[in-house]
Amino acid sequence: MCEPASIAAAATLGLNAASTTMTVLGQVQANKAASAAADYQAQVARNNAIIANRFADDAIERGKVEESQHRQRLKRFIGQQRVSLAASGVDIGEGSAVDVVSDTAGIGELDAIAIRRNAEREALGFRTQGMNFRAQERLSRFRGKTSPFSPLGTALTGASQLASKYGAYRDAGIFGP
Repeated sequence: MCEPASIAAAATLGLNAASTTMTVLGQVQANKAASAAADYQAQVARNNAIIANRFADDAIERGKVEESQHRQRLKRFIGQQRVSLAASGVDIGEGSAVDVVSDTAGIGELDAIAIRRNAEREALGFRTQGMNFRAQERLSRFRGKTSPFSPLGTALTGASQLASKYGAYRDAGIFGP
């Protein structure tokens, strides 16, 4: 017949084994959840990188359109300038009239270059943001690769504790000689 001490010892060992098993299973589930969350975060970062690059492309295109429109306005303005000078009786082919038109064209060209450079800077900002999102994606994917050693370590620790307790119970004679 079993003694109450041996029944209690066996129950304790059983409960410790069950507790260790539940902890290991919980860690496995937690690892799966962490991996899924990291995958989700990585996908969000990837989508954000794609959007940032599309914004960069859009900035360049808008810059090209604005630059082209500026050059068209500049040509019209220079044409109006020449008409005004000619209507005033100024010879537009020489002297200060040429200087005025030339200065207007030069300043207008500088403005067109500034428009292009501003669009390029805006695009660079978006591309940098896209690179940051890609780095965030890689980091999330790295974090999502959970180590199987955490549950394994818990299982080994639990097994070691069970063996130690069993040995202590056996040495105390609870399970017999």
